[in-house]
Amino acid sequence: MTERKGRKDMTMKNVLEHEVIKLFAQLSRIPRESGNEQAVSNWIKDWAEERGLDVQQDEIWDLIIKKPASPGYEDHPAVLMQAHIDMVCEKDRNSDHDFAKDPIELSFDGEWISAANGTTLGADNGVGVAAAMAILDDDTLPHPPLEVVFTVQEETTFAGAENVDISGCEAMRMINLDHADERELIVGSCGGTGVEFTLPLERDNEIPEGFSAFHLHLTGLQGGHSGEDIHRGRGNAISLLMRILELPGIPVVSVSGGTNRLAIPREAEAVVLKESREALEEFIGRFRETFRKEYSGTAPDLDIIISDAEAAPPLLEDSVRRMAAIVRLYPNGIVNMNGNLEGLVESSDNIGILSTEGDVLKLTSEVRGAYQSTVEDIQQSIDALAWLLGADVSYFGGYVPWEFAADSNLRPLAEETYTELFGGTMKELALHAGLECGFFAEKKPGIDLISIGPDCQSFHSPKERVRAESIEHFYELLKAMLAKL
Repeated sequence: MTERKGRKDMTMKNVLEHEVIKLFAQLSRIPRESGNEQAVSNWIKDWAEERGLDVQQDEIWDLIIKKPASPGYEDHPAVLMQAHIDMVCEKDRNSDHDFAKDPIELSFDGEWISAANGTTLGADNGVGVAAAMAILDDDTLPHPPLEVVFTVQEETTFAGAENVDISGCEAMRMINLDHADERELIVGSCGGTGVEFTLPLERDNEIPEGFSAFHLHLTGLQGGHSGEDIHRGRGNAISLLMRILELPGIPVVSVSGGTNRLAIPREAEAVVLKESREALEEFIGRFRETFRKEYSGTAPDLDIIISDAEAAPPLLEDSVRRMAAIVRLYPNGIVNMNGNLEGLVESSDNIGILSTEGDVLKLTSEVRGAYQSTVEDIQQSIDALAWLLGADVSYFGGYVPWEFAADSNLRPLAEETYTELFGGTMKELALHAGLECGFFAEKKPGIDLISIGPDCQSFHSPKERVRAESIEHFYELLKAMLAKL
């Protein structure tokens, strides 16, 4: 993403006066982790009904809101705008934020809006939701008939987009509001699936004589979006920690890492046994130095912290070797680059969560691919590994690719409008992330689809932020496009 300077006169006070940011701040006060969207869905529903808008809410809290055309646009074809109301909930290790009840407080540094308490911000996709609400709230804007769809569970299962009933919607033109760069026009996105891979582990009956227990905490990685950031070389904390644990001489009691399959793991931890702290410090020191060298550009603060732990019988060496083999052989990171679009990842997998709780290795990952065939090819690799090791594997939350369509009227309109408003050009891009557009394309064959959004960085991590002035640009572009439609 190109770094762009913000206006010098922007303050938190005047930023919060912008109609989109004001609505986003209100939205941020309501918990909305994936699977916990009832409260925010009800709030939006009440908000829309207070304005006399036609609102439909389904049993999983999806919303469809309709607004008639403005005067003079009654005979124009309808336009559908779409965003998701849920968010990924990640936080710093020392944050006491409770995503089930605590509001997300906004912070502003003169250019970027972020969360004040070491959490994800929820600009993904709260800013898109707020932009659509601002359009619905302004009766002075020229626009065709509007159909706005707000979906749930985009960050987990895509259940909202998969199940929402849009048979009563007329629009064959759709603007998705879930992108992260104002100068990019998204014209396609990948499909994918969640994966759960499990393998029973065996444990020794006793603690080796003369050994003490220590807790290892690998921290300092950037993390990020498991699709959009997979090519940025930020490192996977689970993979790095396993490079230590796979070596003989350190009995392993437990391992855990990552919190969400859609986020590249920033941290991982383990409890191990060693004869002395000094011996462990010397051993770990070599890895600390190696990892800092390998990731000097993306994780200069990488560290492996050692502390005392409660001793317990370790896993058998054979179980640890199997676990290490899985992490080494399991598809993780970039699988293929796109041969048609230079620099674009075509398919990938992200080991997002790993734990040994209950003496069962549980690994959760997210597979992505520009084609359903490449998603299925990665699944075949995972199935083969499960067969070799006697593991169980299941798939969930599958979603279809949104494939590029050559015939589109929305694409040139968006590009021309952006140039008129701000100069420069928009770059057409097929995104290596799952957008909900594929489901809408299936429900409405032939629908004209694009995705736009403001400048955002570090989705799915506590460093998530959105550029305030870019929110203004995004909203101006959206309003200008609707006036032309």
